[in-house]
Amino acid sequence: MIKKKYSLILLIFLKLTIIMRKIIFCFAFITSVSFLIFSFAEKKDTLTKVSQTPSIEKGKKLFKKNACTACHQEQIKIVGPTVKDIAAKYKAEKGNLITFFQGKSKPIVDKDAGQIAIMNASLGITKRMKAEDLKAISNYIMSIK
Repeated sequence: MIKKKYSLILLIFLKLTIIMRKIIFCFAFITSVSFLIFSFAEKKDTLTKVSQTPSIEKGKKLFKKNACTACHQEQIKIVGPTVKDIAAKYKAEKGNLITFFQGKSKPIVDKDAGQIAIMNASLGITKRMKAEDLKAISNYIMSIK
């Protein structure tokens, strides 16, 4: 009797886990699409900032424009890892963000199947980007400490 009770609890827990992953995936996908749609209506910044490395500033703008911020913030974990954590992991393991963005290498930060599924949906955006833009985004990410 006790075994059946624990089996039922485990089954319920597993089903809830699957449902939560689907909810997180849907939220991330809808948020990404929303950010993409509304980013085209974004007003240009009237203030000009002097940047040490222009591609870092460009990368930050592209990161926001392409809705990466829907899942990744610089210091706060939302759906995916923080930009700071991504930079630290890629620096430590000498990984190449550009090949990851192009779908030519596996993720090294978050290897959870659910997170990978979410990120794979977003990689469709980066796979179509120019190498120069991917380099700018990579420079931006790697500049975060």
